[in-house]
Amino acid sequence: MVKTLLVFPPFWEPSQPYLSLPALTAWLRQQGCEVRQWDLNLEFHDRVISQVWLERLLLTRNTEQVRQVLPLEAVVRDFLPQVDAAKDLLRSPQYYEPLAFVEAKAVLEKAYQLLSLPFAPSQCSKRAILLPYRESSSDELAKATADKASNPFLDFYQHYALPELEKNLPDLVGISIADTTQLVAGLTLARMLRERWPQLHITFGGALFSKFAAALVEKPNPGFELFFHSMVSGEGELPLLGLIRALENQSDFASVPGLVWRDQQGQVHRNEPGLPVPMNELPPPDFEGLPLDRYWVPEPILPLLGSKDCYWKDCSFCDHYVSYAPRYRLRKPALMAQDMVLLAQKYGVRRFSFGDETLSPNYARQLSQSLLAQNLDLKWSILSRLQKEFDPETCELIAQGGCQFIMYGLESAHPRVIELMAKGTDPEIAVQVYRNTDAAGIYNYSFIFFGFPTETRAEAETTVRFVEQNHSIMHSLGAGYFFLQKFAPIFKNREKFGITMVHDQDLQDDWSISVRYETLEGLSQEEASEFHQAFMRYLKTLYGQPLWLVDNSRSTLFHYLCHHGKAWMQNYDFTGQVEVQVSS
Repeated sequence: MVKTLLVFPPFWEPSQPYLSLPALTAWLRQQGCEVRQWDLNLEFHDRVISQVWLERLLLTRNTEQVRQVLPLEAVVRDFLPQVDAAKDLLRSPQYYEPLAFVEAKAVLEKAYQLLSLPFAPSQCSKRAILLPYRESSSDELAKATADKASNPFLDFYQHYALPELEKNLPDLVGISIADTTQLVAGLTLARMLRERWPQLHITFGGALFSKFAAALVEKPNPGFELFFHSMVSGEGELPLLGLIRALENQSDFASVPGLVWRDQQGQVHRNEPGLPVPMNELPPPDFEGLPLDRYWVPEPILPLLGSKDCYWKDCSFCDHYVSYAPRYRLRKPALMAQDMVLLAQKYGVRRFSFGDETLSPNYARQLSQSLLAQNLDLKWSILSRLQKEFDPETCELIAQGGCQFIMYGLESAHPRVIELMAKGTDPEIAVQVYRNTDAAGIYNYSFIFFGFPTETRAEAETTVRFVEQNHSIMHSLGAGYFFLQKFAPIFKNREKFGITMVHDQDLQDDWSISVRYETLEGLSQEEASEFHQAFMRYLKTLYGQPLWLVDNSRSTLFHYLCHHGKAWMQNYDFTGQVEVQVSS
């Protein structure tokens, strides 16, 4: 039997498990496969951001340069002991004490910044580790994965991950990559595994790598030469199962759905995806093997999916469809309620976050009815659309069923820009939805971005005025500025959106996702960035300094909401208590 290890590499927030591993683990175990899962992201944060690890790095790497920047002995003596204490605090009830929480987060942010010094010129923060290489180029990534001076993952894997792996060596390693923040870490791990244990089969998958399938056919190396033997495009259940069976039978991979692979003659093949597994036939996620008590939160949040793909799917800026089979599918709400009850009983959890692209009001209604019949006190959050079906009755029902937190994609409040985005929303309906959720006791969060191609400053100001007029019922928000995604519909029809030029380097790089551009009219990317920063500063004038302007992590907001309640979230103000850098 093929022994399979599924890995989620750094760099990601260490606040909860990422769903890909538990979902695939459950499916493969249901099919009789031997599979383990490893949250290597959590291990990286927990082990590297620690007194012992940081002290070793600061005292043995780039020591002269480190001493030029900071008083090394004083940092080792006075600051580093605070790092482990800060992590312990986040796992304790003190997490819910606002000032203690902010202080602990500040200590950890400084610890991440310290990690930059031994690996200069790399830049480390709580959000990402950026090496001096373009992540959009596989050739540049090949250099990054071999750079012992600036790549902190090489050190981590050498001292921890590889010795751990050797204790129980698998036959197949599946590495899940959700975003670009994981590219260097995931590829570094794969390269080290191939060099040390060439008999292992290494496959990649996840939302990000699904976008690289065509590029790997056109330019197979260095991907197949240095990092992996195959790559899963799209949903992973059937491809992984097929790959395991092919390895067990020592057959080729021609019949494995959705697999990109290279044969013995060096020819790269991209198999047809096949049909996905119906969602009602999938088992609930399996979190066995993940240390739920070690995430940096006082109690676990378990991720779930009630649907795959998006029932709207028309937004011109969105590229999330790439990683799904091309059809919107649901898991029956009653079955999902059973999953939640099972997971609550099995793992002793009370909080769940739905990661669906958008969970419909009707689904939330049916789920709530099923949960109310179980008479369990479970809390959950969703992402959804601002649509009229969030009427007062629906909002009251889903609040009673445990829905605490809804995240909406407002994006813009200007009618022309909304139409150009193909959002299908209406600002007047949005206001009514905000009122209804507010009245029902559900906390909301809105996504906004500025600088959609041809959006003028006056149109962007319309969104600012909308927030200003409705800030009492718009409880929290996250803002940014527009990035042109290569796999979004807007890129394929960019002339229609007034885009006159795209950056040559971004087009040439084989693994590029975002593309710099210019337009004939509207805000430029630089102007949109400046507008966004001004808007974030204005929010302090409008809202004061609530928790979401201090820590914008949705897991933080959800935990605080479940513990303190909606009224506290809307009324607590950090002004005068802490100094923070406001960011989106």
